[in-house]
Amino acid sequence: MKSIKRRRIRRALIPFTLGPRKKYPFRSAIPPRSVVMVRRKRGSLRPGQKFRAGYYSWQDGSDGIWLADEKGEHNQTIDHEFLLTHFEIETQSKERSLNGRNRPKLGPMA
Repeated sequence: MKSIKRRRIRRALIPFTLGPRKKYPFRSAIPPRSVVMVRRKRGSLRPGQKFRAGYYSWQDGSDGIWLADEKGEHNQTIDHEFLLTHFEIETQSKERSLNGRNRPKLGPMA
């Protein structure tokens, strides 16, 4: 079993982690698997249509949100600013892995 790097602070061993290097304009990323609903008609999006926030891609960064439709297919990307103006967050998941490492792919919505 691989050990975690640790550092000593005031006689206690704590995990050696670094804070985020880049500051983003939004407070925090919406967790994957959260359900969002369209507020008003915008292009091909119709009001009341539901999507799930997919896992973040390391190439896109934390500001690119992949939206998965009812079938579980990723079909479009948006940023946090567009999400907050045109979508309403119905349920926020407790998913902790933003990139979906060791997690199954999103299936159809129940």
